[in-house]
Amino acid sequence: MIFVMAALFMGGCGEQEGQESDKITLVLAAFGESPELERQVTLFNQSNEEYQIQIENYQRSELSEEDGRARLQREIMSGKGPDMIDFGAGYATSDIVGGYTENLLPYLGASDEEIKEKYFYNILEAFFYKDALYALPIGFTLQTFAGSRSELGSREHWNIREMIDCYGQKSQDMLLYPGQTKADVFGTILTGSMDYYIDWESGTCSFDGEEFQNLLSFADTFPEKLRITEDFSVKQTFFEGGALLLPLQIRSIFDICKPEFIFGEEEIAYIGFPVEENCGTVIKAAGPVLAISISSRHKEVSWEFISRFLEEQYQREDALPLCRSALEVQLFKAREREYMVDSEGNQVPVAKDKISFEGEKPVEIYCITAEQADRLINLIEEAVISTANDYELYSILLEESQGYFFGERTLEEVCKIMQSRASIYLSEKVTKK
Repeated sequence: MIFVMAALFMGGCGEQEGQESDKITLVLAAFGESPELERQVTLFNQSNEEYQIQIENYQRSELSEEDGRARLQREIMSGKGPDMIDFGAGYATSDIVGGYTENLLPYLGASDEEIKEKYFYNILEAFFYKDALYALPIGFTLQTFAGSRSELGSREHWNIREMIDCYGQKSQDMLLYPGQTKADVFGTILTGSMDYYIDWESGTCSFDGEEFQNLLSFADTFPEKLRITEDFSVKQTFFEGGALLLPLQIRSIFDICKPEFIFGEEEIAYIGFPVEENCGTVIKAAGPVLAISISSRHKEVSWEFISRFLEEQYQREDALPLCRSALEVQLFKAREREYMVDSEGNQVPVAKDKISFEGEKPVEIYCITAEQADRLINLIEEAVISTANDYELYSILLEESQGYFFGERTLEEVCKIMQSRASIYLSEKVTKK
């Protein structure tokens, strides 16, 4: 069993008193290890004279009797759960379905206007469930598809049918993107659009509809395995117009430089993943994803701890910050070129990041331009879709897709099986109010 019980004689809701300290103990349930979380807990415990935080480790499991998430929810509903939760890298919308955690919006500000002034509200909104924020991502990354405007035309976003039509008009030698296989195309596009086919509030899904079938049949047109030679160059492929799309992950502000290096002087279109509506750039939580249990007796103190992560000096440097002011500081520093003195006494620029391709010499980045900074802000503010995908459901869809890709089942048969398994899974996860 990978669930670590709270100490004996602990009172309900994570409270523990009179053991080795006069401080009141708050319990923080953590899914996975996080040095950042542990450091903040240590700092809190050192500075707070009345309260201390104890981390208890939980682990996800496909076996219901061993699943820390299921056990956590049962304990919260019985009034004996932890005060806070870090859902970690595996966070999915299904983690908060059922009303086990507090709505954190009232803690963030007195009004929507106040929250929008401090934070990227659209990023928060992407993680809403029933118009409330039951878990708070401290930082985030963006995932999108970029391409040259000359190849993608005037499109600002597209659905799966438009993607298929666009790619179908290109030369047969053109790749959709380097690394394309049946499974990879399906899995990559699904990563950015899976929740589009799910209604968590009603516990229903539409994996047997026409749009999803179009996605599967499109993925089936690609090879089963990679067909590349030893001298294949990703960089050269794009330089020669041999690939339509660049899968782009923006983990830091310097990642906005990559498309311009890839496509050269071409105007770049950030077309995103194929979705029926809105911008196709998707948001992924990075770092701790924090929540307050509804059973906690110390909600204000819990928020006092969580709010430490939102202070400018604590916002993650290896992900995009949720706070507007923190991003402004990062962008200001990134636009300044820095120098050092070498062994011969000459001032030489200092590389702040680099663009790397396997088997090729990396390209160093010394600063970003004002235009690149503006482009990144636009990408952030246009994003509205989160990739808080349920891993178990994602695995079900990938598993069943193989039957179609290997010719064992028809498209309709596979989608019917996917719909059935997904519906059963959702009915088990969603608590209907």
